[in-house]
Amino acid sequence: MGIFNFFKSDPVRVSEDEQALALRKKQYELFDRYINRTNTKTAFKLYAIQLCINRISNALVKCDFQTLTSGKREKGDIWYQLNVEPNENQNAADFWNKVIYQMVMNEDGALVIQSRVTGELLVADSYSVKEFAFKPNVYSNVDISNYMMQTSFLEDEVWHLKLNNSRVKTLFDNLFVEYGTLLSGAIRNYNRSNAIKYALNIETQFEQLKNKPLVDADGNPILKDGIQQTEYDYAIDDMFENRLKGVFSDNDSVTPLEDGLDLVDLNATGNSKSSGSAANKTTRDISAMVDDIINLCADAFMIPRGLLKGDTADIDGMTDNFISFCINPIAEQIEDEINRKMYGKRNVAKSTYCKIRTDKIRNYDLTKIASSAELISRIGVWSVNDILDFMDYEPIAEDWANQHIISKNYSLVEQELEGGENSEENQNNNERSKSDK
Repeated sequence: MGIFNFFKSDPVRVSEDEQALALRKKQYELFDRYINRTNTKTAFKLYAIQLCINRISNALVKCDFQTLTSGKREKGDIWYQLNVEPNENQNAADFWNKVIYQMVMNEDGALVIQSRVTGELLVADSYSVKEFAFKPNVYSNVDISNYMMQTSFLEDEVWHLKLNNSRVKTLFDNLFVEYGTLLSGAIRNYNRSNAIKYALNIETQFEQLKNKPLVDADGNPILKDGIQQTEYDYAIDDMFENRLKGVFSDNDSVTPLEDGLDLVDLNATGNSKSSGSAANKTTRDISAMVDDIINLCADAFMIPRGLLKGDTADIDGMTDNFISFCINPIAEQIEDEINRKMYGKRNVAKSTYCKIRTDKIRNYDLTKIASSAELISRIGVWSVNDILDFMDYEPIAEDWANQHIISKNYSLVEQELEGGENSEENQNNNERSKSDK
């Protein structure tokens, strides 16, 4: 199938122009569950998971997918697809971001197929898999951007990429259930504590208005729900329905009060917001709990906590741990899938394979690694162009730039031993010549 069989046999071409008659697909409804239906708890959880996905995918994009033929690096069609343009609608960054997203959000993992018509690499949005023990797995109902593939794919025709623990997101979801309840409670407490609360003190002087019934223009008593209304009832209703609107608005206002009525701010002492319970209520408690959620998510994906939150302290050590325990396992899995599905055993044994360089994730300052580069060069490990390639600079189009040099301070052990024996013989010969004289 296309490049998957590039080194094996001719690709099999089939038509993909027919529209699907029956759309049978396995819908995970990821965006419906995690975006369209987000509430307070799932919003913070999605934020933490998306942070991890972005960190992993951004690091993977910086890796160099090197393709080798008989041990020599070449930049052909496979290299171009893996590093620049997997398909006409995605660049490499979008492609690998979607791969990582599917690996995390889909318990069955990400599925990458190659179009049997154009040879492009495509990431499935949903699919069904039928697993077997002694024959290849079968992938069907493959949906890509709302297009249902009408054919099934065997295991050797696809890349099936899964996290080491494919249920890491489910485990994080279960862990978050109780913690999310605490977070929702903290938000409710914050809103309750910062709500404006007043007490209306009614003194005896105002109570006397209960003895003054309201009458209409004809002198008839005014009734409400069959109850005689008084000036007391009218003043209280007007207070809550009209006058207090100005108090609770965000604009300047003046509210008239009858004798015997007094509004007291329950959130502050002496009617001043600078003191009392409302003065010390901040979002720090909520922020601390959100940090805990991010830390839990970082631990689940083996990402250093400080690196996920953008801390700069000990950035080198955190980057090393991130590459070693998070990126390298994912890169090795992708590398293995590419080699066994696109190249095959015979070609890999002949040093025709793909290699993912994760050391490209780091940003190197030429002035900081000058001493190390000079040491590697003078012992003959790298040529000048090797160093330039490592630094992502263009190579020098000269023969000398590809030559390996070695300092005269270094030599083989055998040569040193031979030189020592020759020196001893010369010394003995010199002593004999002196004695003869």
